Amino acid sequence: MGPKQANANEGNEKKKHMMTIEMKHEIIEKHNSGIRVTELGHQYERSTSTICTNFKKKDAIKSIKPSKGVTILSKLCSDIHDKMERLLLLWIKEKQLAGDSITKIILCEKGWMD
Repeated sequence: MGPKQANANEGNEKKKHMMTIEMKHEIIEKHNSGIRVTELGHQYERSTSTICTNFKKKDAIKSIKPSKGVTILSKLCSDIHDKMERLLLLWIKEKQLAGDSITKIILCEKGWMD
């Protein structure tokens, strides 16, 4: 028996490139101004199906109001995550107003307690 042949896709897997919220907004606006899907695909180095998916979800994309500092949202984000994040930020603000310092360890413990 000869040596095993490597899988044809091994090492050639496409890396998933997430799109920022700003990029999705730009794509929607450019398409609304008349730029074709294929041109947008080339410009943003994305497939035409990815560009079209953005148009199908444009109402949801426009309604997104991410927390400060968040630029990329994945499918894992949900209303529960958003609510949890807002509650955590509220807790942090309360602690800061009380003059308490917050460390990474304290944040991790808070996550396990509640």
